[in-house]
Amino acid sequence: MPTAHARKICPGLLLLPGDFEKYESFSRLMFSYAYDHTPLVEIASIDEGYFDLGENSGIGEKSASDIAWTIRSTIQNSLKISVSEGVGTNKLVSAIASKLNKPSAFRTIMPGKEQEFLDPLENTWLPGVGPKLSDVLNKVGLTHIGKIARSSPQQLARCVGSQGRLLREFACGVDTRIVICESSDAKSYSMQETFELDIMDEEWLGAKFRNIADQLLSQVRSDGKAIRTVEVRLRHHNFEELRRSESLEEPTDLETDLYPVLERLFRKAWDPRGPIRLVGVKLSGIYDGVFQSRLPFAETGRDQEQKRFLSKIVDGLRLKHGRSACMRGHEFYLQEYGRKK
Repeated sequence: MPTAHARKICPGLLLLPGDFEKYESFSRLMFSYAYDHTPLVEIASIDEGYFDLGENSGIGEKSASDIAWTIRSTIQNSLKISVSEGVGTNKLVSAIASKLNKPSAFRTIMPGKEQEFLDPLENTWLPGVGPKLSDVLNKVGLTHIGKIARSSPQQLARCVGSQGRLLREFACGVDTRIVICESSDAKSYSMQETFELDIMDEEWLGAKFRNIADQLLSQVRSDGKAIRTVEVRLRHHNFEELRRSESLEEPTDLETDLYPVLERLFRKAWDPRGPIRLVGVKLSGIYDGVFQSRLPFAETGRDQEQKRFLSKIVDGLRLKHGRSACMRGHEFYLQEYGRKK
C-alpha cells in the first residue's frame, strides 16, 4: 500500500530504506543460472520470468523438470534465496503451478494433464480475470476454471464479449504465447534535463517526467522496439541523487503504459522538503517489435491496438510539423508554466 496510507493506519510505523541496487544485482545473478541451460529466457520482472526448456533448447537428455530443479537448487545454494518454479507446456500452466504453494514451491504438470490441474481452481487464476470480471463470472455460475472450460461460447460471449473464445482456451489449458527474449542488440533509451533554477513544483515535475517519456517512446517506436523497464532519476539541490526503477508486466511502446509507473517511481524518489536540480528517465529491457500477451478484457480495459495506431499518427504529425503540432495536456501545462515564468 502507499506509504502515506500505511502511516495513517499505523502512526508509529518504522520505515526501512530499500537497497534497489542489491535487488537488481541478485535478479541478474538469479536469471544468469537460467541462461546457463537455455538462451530462451524472458525476464518478466525483477523476480519473475519464464524460460523455455523444450526440445530446441539444447538441454540434452535431461527432462525439463530436472533442469528446472537444477536451476532452483543452484540459486538456493549460491544466492541463499528460495524460488518457486512451475513446469508445464505453456506460460499459463507453469505460472499458475509456481504460485499455488509458495514459498519455495516446485510443481510439474505433465503434458495432457493441464485440464485436470486447472479445473478445480477459482476463475481469478486466469490471466486478465480481476475482481470485477470474476464477480461477473461468479454471478452466472462460472466460479471455477473447469466450469469456464465446459461453458458454451454463447454464455461466455454474454460475459466478456468477443474475447470469450480466448478465455475458454486459457480455461482449457491452451496458451500459445511464446517466450519473448530480449533482443541481441539490447540497449537503453535515456534523457535527462538539468534546470537553471531548482524546482519545487510537484505538478510541474510530474509533467516533465511524462514529457521526457513521450520523447523517448517516440524513438522506441521509430526503432521498432518495445521496452519493459523504467527508471527515474532525481538530483536534489544538495546534489544527492536517487534512482528508482520498475519493470512492466510485458514490453510496451506506448506512453500511456508508462505514466502510472512514472508517477509511482517519482513518489518513491522525491523528497518534498528539498527542491530538484535534475530529472531523468531511462528505458531498458529492449525487445524487438511489440506484442500483446495480456487478455484484451483485463482490468485496464485498454485497446492497445487503437492507441498504437493513434501514436503512429501523432509521431508522423510531429515529424512533419514539429512537436507543437500535436500536444498532450502535460505539454500544454509545461508551455503555459514557462510563459508565466
